[in-house]
Amino acid sequence: MRPAILRRHFLAIAAAGAAQAGTESPRIAKLNELHIHYENYGAGPEALVFIHGWTCDLTFWRGQEPLYTDPTRRALLIDLPGHGLSDKPHRAYPIEFFARAVEAVMRDAQVERAVLIGHSLGGPIAYAFLRLFPEKAKALVLVDAFVSRHMAGPPDRAATAAYFAKIARSLQGPAGEKIFAQRVESCFTPQTPEPLRAEIRVKMYATPKHVRIAALSSISSLRPPPADEVFDLPAIAIQAGELHTQERLELMRTIFTRMQLDRWEGAGHFLMMEDPARFNRDVEQFLASF
Repeated sequence: MRPAILRRHFLAIAAAGAAQAGTESPRIAKLNELHIHYENYGAGPEALVFIHGWTCDLTFWRGQEPLYTDPTRRALLIDLPGHGLSDKPHRAYPIEFFARAVEAVMRDAQVERAVLIGHSLGGPIAYAFLRLFPEKAKALVLVDAFVSRHMAGPPDRAATAAYFAKIARSLQGPAGEKIFAQRVESCFTPQTPEPLRAEIRVKMYATPKHVRIAALSSISSLRPPPADEVFDLPAIAIQAGELHTQERLELMRTIFTRMQLDRWEGAGHFLMMEDPARFNRDVEQFLASF
């Protein structure tokens, strides 16, 4: 077979294999006039919905390709407002704004229920989503994320506003850039490979400064949750093992009554990128449990 024909034959086989596995379809959802970029895999009324963390984007889930391209399920990967290829307006970015963006993507994709997979800030966003749209959540996966009741509805708005204003001031100017750099570096452990560190740095620094600050300092407008408000859905916390990991789990169990713990000793904050095979296997086992 001649080289040109052989190459076309190879490409045809590769394309057919990709189509069979389920390929990415980039889309745009709208929240009012805001454009939210996301990727759709598969079809059906239920989906895995991947929610990235602070100053990240949907590419942080690339190691989870075996999960989201599995032809037996559907998945959505979202660039939250202000991140990735989504619009980045100068505005407040409270936690429920991100949650409403997730719901807007689900509506655009005609997904009725989601297994919410939230990394870092994506965890509190998933919590806000549950408070707003409880009927649209099937299960919850928190990835090195901590959730407490005040995150989606602060009981003392004045005190919270003052605290957030302090955070905003701390992130301004050269001193703020230094603090941001320290936050990024704190995500790594000695086990985090340098190429992965470099990739994460580049992507986190690409998020505009006004978004970085607003995403950490915009107060929620949600009403404080009742003390007895709980969510009885399958839930797992895949966490880097730290001194207070178990204590944080017990606090989260007061909200998510069925939460399990999958503790990773020695892992960094981006554990799904550090060991994607282990992460994917753990998520698969969780999904098979309900």
